[in-house]
This record gives sequence, C-alpha cells and structure tokens, in this order.
Amino acid sequence: MRLPEPSYQGGCMPACLEELPQRHRSSSAQAGRRGGAILCEDCRLYFRDSCPQHGPPTFVADSPVPERAPSRALLSLPEGLLVKERSQGAFGVWNALPALPRGCIFGPYEGEVVREHGNCTRYSWAVRDNGSYFFVDASDETRSNWMRYVACASTEDEQNLTVFQYRGYIYYRVCQTVPADTELLVWIGEEYARTLGLRLGEHFKYEFGEKELLMKLFQELHLKAPPSPPAPHAPASRTQYLCGDAAASSLLPLHKPGLPPGGGAFPLLEGTQNLVGLGRAQSRYWTFFGFQGDAYGRILDKSKIICKLCGVRLSYSGNTTNLRQHLIYKHRCEYNQLVGTQSATLEKGGAGAGEFSAPRPPAPGRTTRAVADFIVLDLMPVEVVEGEGFGQMLGVLDPSYKPPDAASLAHTVLKDMYTQVKGKIWELVRGLPQCSLSMDVWRHSSTLTYLTLTVHYVDDCFEARARVLSSRPVPEEPSAESLMEALAEAAKKWGVRDSTSYTVGRLSPTTQQATSALGWTALPCVGEALRAAMEAVLGQPAAQNALERLRRLASWALAGAGRGEKLWTQEPLLQAHLSRFLRDGGKWHSVYTVLQGLLDRSEPLAGLGPDGEATLRPQDWAALQDTVKVLKPMAIATSTFTKDPFSSLSLVKPVLTSLSYKHLVPSEWDSALAHDAKAAAQKELSQHFSTPAVNQALNLACALDPRFRGLDFLSHSDRVETLHLLKTEASRLAEGPALMASSLPDVASPSPPAKQPKQDAGIEFLLGDLCSVRGASGVGSAHQQAEQETASFQTSKASALGQEPLQWWKTHHTQYPLLARAARKLLGVPATSVPAPWLFSSAGDAIQTKRQALTPEHVDMLVFLHGNRAMLY
Repeated sequence: MRLPEPSYQGGCMPACLEELPQRHRSSSAQAGRRGGAILCEDCRLYFRDSCPQHGPPTFVADSPVPERAPSRALLSLPEGLLVKERSQGAFGVWNALPALPRGCIFGPYEGEVVREHGNCTRYSWAVRDNGSYFFVDASDETRSNWMRYVACASTEDEQNLTVFQYRGYIYYRVCQTVPADTELLVWIGEEYARTLGLRLGEHFKYEFGEKELLMKLFQELHLKAPPSPPAPHAPASRTQYLCGDAAASSLLPLHKPGLPPGGGAFPLLEGTQNLVGLGRAQSRYWTFFGFQGDAYGRILDKSKIICKLCGVRLSYSGNTTNLRQHLIYKHRCEYNQLVGTQSATLEKGGAGAGEFSAPRPPAPGRTTRAVADFIVLDLMPVEVVEGEGFGQMLGVLDPSYKPPDAASLAHTVLKDMYTQVKGKIWELVRGLPQCSLSMDVWRHSSTLTYLTLTVHYVDDCFEARARVLSSRPVPEEPSAESLMEALAEAAKKWGVRDSTSYTVGRLSPTTQQATSALGWTALPCVGEALRAAMEAVLGQPAAQNALERLRRLASWALAGAGRGEKLWTQEPLLQAHLSRFLRDGGKWHSVYTVLQGLLDRSEPLAGLGPDGEATLRPQDWAALQDTVKVLKPMAIATSTFTKDPFSSLSLVKPVLTSLSYKHLVPSEWDSALAHDAKAAAQKELSQHFSTPAVNQALNLACALDPRFRGLDFLSHSDRVETLHLLKTEASRLAEGPALMASSLPDVASPSPPAKQPKQDAGIEFLLGDLCSVRGASGVGSAHQQAEQETASFQTSKASALGQEPLQWWKTHHTQYPLLARAARKLLGVPATSVPAPWLFSSAGDAIQTKRQALTPEHVDMLVFLHGNRAMLY
C-alpha cells in the first residue's frame, strides 16, 4: 500500500533519498537506507514493501487538513477514531471501529523539528539520523496531527500500539487487536529501543508510561558520538532483543544488505541474519537460506526453510533442489553472482561480479512483473502505466526501463498471471467434496452490472478459504432464467455444480428460483439484513426530522456564521464531531458512532443556532437519543461480524435471536419513536430469515458450533428437528466419497481392516433385531455412529464465546469424525456475501470505487487476480 505523504514542519527532515533536498542527501543517505524494512507483527520478520506470508502493511492516512489550520491536530483524526477526555485528565484517542487489526500503521507523527534536547516536551520523539539524533515535537496543535493525543501505556498488557522509526519518520503500529471503545495506548518496543541504542536487558528498566524517564534518556542521546563505520565487508555489530512470544532474534541496526559468510555483499532482508543454518551444510546455496530458530540457535521447524532475499518459506526435504530452483527463477542476479557467472550474459547492461555491491536497477523482467503486481494488489486500472506521473516515477527508479503500454501489459504479463492462477484454482475447486458460493452483484456504471462469484470451503487443515471464480455482466434486474443460466455456466466451468449446497447473497424471489432450480439453498447476507433494519430505524419520520435539523445546525456552525462563537475555544472537540457528522452521518454503518459522539456533547449544542435561536428542540434531542438506543445492539452486531477475518453462518442465528427476542422487543417505557423503530427493525430481520430452508441451515450450523452446541436459543421442537437433521446429514456425508486427505499432524494413518467374523444366519435371525452390531458396515452403522457422536457432542460443555469454531474442530476432528465432515460443510458457509469490512465500514466504498474505475474488458481478470492474490506467490 502506498505510504501517506509525510508532513514535518520546521527544519530539514531525513526521508527517502528521492524526497530529500539536494543539499541534505549526502548527510542522510545512510538514514534513508536504514528505514527500508518493517517488522511483521505476525511472523516477527522484517520485510520490504510486502510480507511474503501476510501481504503488504496497511497505512492509515490522516484526514486531510491545511497546515496551520485551527485545531489541525483534532481535524486530522482518521475515520473510525475518537478523541475524548481521559479519566486521568488530558485527552486520549479511542477506537470507534468494530476492531483495529494487528499490523495497521498510523503516521507519520507530525510536528516541529527540534535539535536541542532542552526544547523537548512530552510530545517529543527522538529520530535517529546518520548516527546522531534530532527530535519531533508536537506541542503546537496547528503544526501537528492527532497522534499527539495518543497516551502512553502504563502496563505491558494494555499496550496496543508500538512506536517505531521508518524511513526517517515516526509511526505507530497496532501490536494487538484493538476492540471497539478501547483507548489507543502506545509504548516503545524492540525496534524503537534499537533506534535509541538500548538493550532490553540493560537500559530497558524504566516502567511503562513513564515518558519523563524516557525524556531523560533523550537528553543523553545528543552526547553519543556517531558509531564508527564497520570495516569493509565486515558484519555490523549485533544487539539481541527478546519480544513477546517471538523467537529471540538478532536485529541489525542498519537496513543495509547483509553479508554472507562467503565474502561479497548480497541484499539480504534485515532480521534474516539470525536464521539458523545446518551445521553440516556444504552447498553454497545455503548463503541465502536458513531455518527459524529459538533463542539458543535451535531449529524450530526443519520442514520449512526461509529465503534471506525475499522472506518466502519453502518446503525443505533434505536436499538443495528447491533452494537452487528458487534462486534461478526468483533471484537470477544473485544466483549468477554466487556461482561466478557474469550478470551481463543474462541482462543487458548488467553489472559484473566486481560491481555487484553497488546499487543497480532490477532486470527489466522483474520490473515489469513488479508493475503488474502493483496493479493487481491495489486493484488499479491497467491504463495507469500510461500516466505521466507513473512514467516519471519509473524513470527515477530505473532510468533504463521502458514500461509496456497498457494493452501489451494486459495481454502478456497480466494474462499469463491470470491463466496460471486460474489453472491452480480450477484444479483445487473441482476436487472439493463440499463448498458454497457467495454472489456479489455490483454496479460498474449506469449501464453495466456485474455478478462476482466466490467459492468458500474449509481445507484439510480446518482453515476457511475463499477463491474468486469469475465476474460477468448481468442485467441490473436479472430474471430467474438468466440468473440460473449464469450460475449454471459458472458452476459447470469450475466443476462445483454438484459440490455446492448453499449460496449467500441478496435474497429475492429471483435468486431463490434460480438457485432452487440448481438444487442449491439460497441464504441471505446478514449484512444486507442488518443494513435494512438500521435503515428502517433511520427512516422513521421523527428520526429523519431530527437528523435533518442536526445537519442544518452542523452546516451553520462550521460555516463562516458560526465560527465566531466562543464555543470552539470552550469545546475543542465539538468542531471535529460536527465535521464528522456531515461527512459520515448519512452512512448507515457509521451513523451510530457519530451520533453517540454528538450526544455526549449535547449540552453546548442545545442552545446553538442562527440569530440566537436553538436549531435543535428538546423533542429533537429525545428523538436522537431514542434512535441511538435502538441502533446500539445492531451496531454491536456489525462489530461482532467484523471481529474475525471469517464470519461463519453459525453466528447468524444467535445474533438474530438476541436482537429479535431481547434487544428489539418493545417495552412499556418506550417512546412512540422507539416502539415503531424496533418494530420496523424486527420486521426487516424476520423478512430476510423467514423461510424454513434458511432456518434449517442456520440451525444446523449452530448445532455444529462448539459455542452454541446446546441450542438453548431454540424451542424444544426446533431443537429436536435440528438434531435429527444433523444425524441425517452426518450419516449421508459418511456414505459419500472420502474427503481430502488431511495433513494435520494428529491424524493417524488408518490401520488395516480387521478380519470380519463369519456370518451365522441362525443367530442373525434370532437376535438381529435386538442386538445391532456396532462395527457393522453400511447405512445402519453410519447412522449409529452419527447418533453416538451427536449425543456426545451435544452433552459436552460448550466452548467459550471467544472460541473460533474451526480451530476447535481442528483439534477435535478425530473425536467426532462424521460430525467433522458436516462441520467443514456448514461452518465454511460465510455469513456475508462479501468480506464483512466491505459491508460494515468505508472499506466497501473504497473497493467499489476501484472496481468502477476498471475498463470493462479487464474487470474479470483484475477482480479475479486481486481476490486470489495470495495464490500469485
């Protein structure tokens, strides 16, 4: 993902060399090279641009605000965050989104450059620049951003942000998932400790949150002499750090390429120098590979070896064949240098062996592939390569490279990528015993609508997987026949006609008829249902009137007429909340959070209005409060579905039951607005999930979820019916073809079949009806086993609500082998037709804008590659 544009004010700041003024390039060249890698919070390895295992980092941009604008720091707050007063005094920043995932990066930290430690404040961070230090101070609200309000963590448990330096700037990265309504709290970690020259076991003795002690440490930084440069071809000194549950790693303080044992320098990723090699290894290919090790240098997993050039994990079987092939196909320049071949024989204008340590542009083939990857990963139009700015950027990065035109790139590199990934997915999905399809109907333009199909399944390691199959034009309001033809054609093409049982999407009579004709059960998208319910609440006349009056008040207050009020100095956060209401108050997924923030400041707004006349009357405030009260449980429901990367169908019924029979039940104390709003929301939810087939699927999924296995939220008759259907489904799946061979370590190899006893017709005639043989084969034994497994599973203790159901089955699938098959079928069905963040946040608006920008002839190819980008590498 593209970095946000840093905006330090004041003196000259070190940054990437391309961004530095000419007079500062020489002094900051080293700093520019040091900031080229980021630590992945999941695998604890450094990467450049994109983690090989977890993809590119997510940089969250600030809201754009002019420099030196009043309350600039507050107004720069990104969408989904709130600034409010802390119980300890001063301000803090809270998360208003359903969850902030690990790895999200905020920044850069903005402020004025300070060269003297005496000018530092508690809003200062130190930045290392070529062996010396300067400070970024955010005391001035007009020259800083919202990050100044983030408080320091007081304990290790409450820390959810870590500060680090990247490319000469200070950033905050989410180091543990931040739930909704949780304060963001930052402290230093291993990266920033390394920046300050600290060792965790030496100077890392000050307590969490004691910024004053950290300031004293800052005062000593200017006394440090710049370290002497290492001798030529000598490894830089190492400092060892331990952090959390990650293995101990020796992190080099420079982002300079590492040094192999053989002598010449190669561009190794930072953090890979601590990888462990085989003691008996003789092959020169081991220069670029190693195993993950623990703090004592012991190999943790000998089946996976890591490339020090790109971070990719490869299978290792005891020989160097995979290592050599990976170098040849992915790192040809380094391979040629290693074996002593001149690079010029393969790449026109390439440097010889003696020149390899000097910076050099990548080979044209790799650059073209990088351009294609950029288009796929960011879902950009192919025509972007013909833009003037894009060409200028490539000219700076590689002056000798001439990019292909859009048509050539689309019909060569991108088409080849599409063909390769398509073949992989076709081989994968055609062998699936059970899967489901999600249908995303989206508008590309006023005259063009697309249907994107995605297949969902649970693999042999009990991980939920999703693969985009196709995007094809459909009529805006397709008939049942045309929709059925489109689905049948896609299902036949990909070989999923017989393995598909359920589809998830917008539920309509047309969809139900089309899927029913194919033998599938159509399930509604829970996101669409919640959207309809929340819009029904917002559509109540009293709520609409109050929202319209609030919109007029916000427009007046933020316009020139309202700016003269003393209110802004007394309530500095109010202006930011009103701005957010005008921006996001009309979006169903964010209106609850926005209104809640304004209601917390209702007192100063109560008498505000043009000509001294209050715009919002008491009945308007009452209507807004009732609206927020009714919206709250549904807003929490959206947060529940976005908490995990995959939301299973099993979560739908418990959430709906809680909403319909608890939170949305009218009470005698409700106002007329609250009563009508609850009734309208209940009606929308019941309409989406009223058919018997839909309820059967929801109940079956719940019965297989270890959290809800008791089915306490169902009536007695529904519970009995669901358990009967579960036994039938499990025994039916047992009769079908065996599932994919599991690769789980705890699955034992099947033992040879036991010798069967001789049949005795007499005893069978006398006792066959009384004593069923439990080990018998056939339908009876499968049904009996299903009954036994179901009875045992249902009477076991329910798991905690935070338990991920597929992870539970990954551990217990050998205990309930038949139910495990049913779990892979039902728990692999998604609750939403698209990823939940697309429905419940502004991420959906962003992806829709990108899809609409694609040329129609490239829509299928680019949406397919973007959705299956994990299979490109």
